[in-house]
Amino acid sequence: MKIAMVAFGSTGDVRPYSFLGKELQRRGHKVTVYSTSEFQDMMESVGLGFHAIPGDAKELMANLMRPDVKGIGFITQFVKSAKKIRDPLLEDLLESTRDAECMIATFFVHVFSTIAEYHKIPYIQTQYFMMDPNGSVPIAAAPLQRLKSKAWSKTTYNVGHLTMNLLEKHYMDDWRIAHGLPALKVQKGPGYELNGHTVPVLYAMSPLTMPRPTGWPDNIHMTGYWLSDENDVSDYVPSPELKAFLDAGDPPVYVGFGSMVSGDMKDFFAEVMEGIRLSGERAILGKGWADIDLPNDNPNLFIADFVPHTWLFPRVKAAIHHGGAGTLAAGICAGLPTLVVPFGGDQPFWANRVRQLGIGPAPIPRNRLTAKLLSKRIHELVNERRFRVAVKELGLRLAMEDGVVNAANIIEHELRKYLREEGRSPVLVKTEDM
Repeated sequence: MKIAMVAFGSTGDVRPYSFLGKELQRRGHKVTVYSTSEFQDMMESVGLGFHAIPGDAKELMANLMRPDVKGIGFITQFVKSAKKIRDPLLEDLLESTRDAECMIATFFVHVFSTIAEYHKIPYIQTQYFMMDPNGSVPIAAAPLQRLKSKAWSKTTYNVGHLTMNLLEKHYMDDWRIAHGLPALKVQKGPGYELNGHTVPVLYAMSPLTMPRPTGWPDNIHMTGYWLSDENDVSDYVPSPELKAFLDAGDPPVYVGFGSMVSGDMKDFFAEVMEGIRLSGERAILGKGWADIDLPNDNPNLFIADFVPHTWLFPRVKAAIHHGGAGTLAAGICAGLPTLVVPFGGDQPFWANRVRQLGIGPAPIPRNRLTAKLLSKRIHELVNERRFRVAVKELGLRLAMEDGVVNAANIIEHELRKYLREEGRSPVLVKTEDM
């Protein structure tokens, strides 16, 4: 089956699609990933097809993670970002996916599902954070993540989805009507009915880190995390400088903030570097997408460009990062006590989960980070035995999951179900296509 996998966002949003796409392609499907040009090499290096879509992922992340974007503001900013690129993105996808037989996509409100609706092909939604109503936890971008209230949790989903739907209806309806599609409905939920079928939803997370809420319908699945294995970095060769630093002393602490590029990152990194110096710990600081010069006179600190987490994490003793779901999962699987410095979006949710799971100290929101506070948290991170014990046990249990295989199995099951409902043959891969 020809599968279009559409992902727009940061590395954490897109990279899991390389792992899932690789597994689907191994089963005989023809997979093409649709994303921004930053990720072309990533996808083609594992043998997947790639189509560059309009948009700037770095600009998106800079807008979403601004210090002033909080709570419901994240949702409205997300919709505004979608509106800005609506026409070129939709027109490009409309043409480039004409021969697709299925679409799998990251959350981008109803932008991507609109294309599947137009082409009348099965659509599968993927999620990395909580977006479906429940009474266990608030919607990922909501404030008061630690408040244990069923009423508050359910209210956040109603408000969040109603806000998104109203804003999206304002800028999507004219395009939809012009292309023969009905206007969007205003609703207080995600809306998973498309062309007479129920949309399957795959959460790329583990019930070990976030138990599946009771009351979710059968179309919502938790697959486990979509992570790489050692084979994905078997050909990685560290720089001589990085190897020398790792060999020169005890395992360091990893510090990195991935695709976060908002605000004044130079001042932020300066505070982080001073906090590392005050702690006295050896550390590797990953620059991620931050294209800035970081002068460094600390012999206990190594500043790195890209280093695969799968290669690096087994060589460090703890992790400090922004709280992206994939980075967090990789760190847990490596048995790393974790300190989260959330910038926004779903990151405060994951920061709270780290605290509740007992695998790291209290998080430091980005706008509250100081060198002194970071130094204090680093001391807790590396010296409190309870964090090491808890994360080691959790990591061993996560390692027994295979989220990529689980997800691929569910996708094929849902596609066969779709074809049967359409009265078509449920054969997904024909012998001549393999």
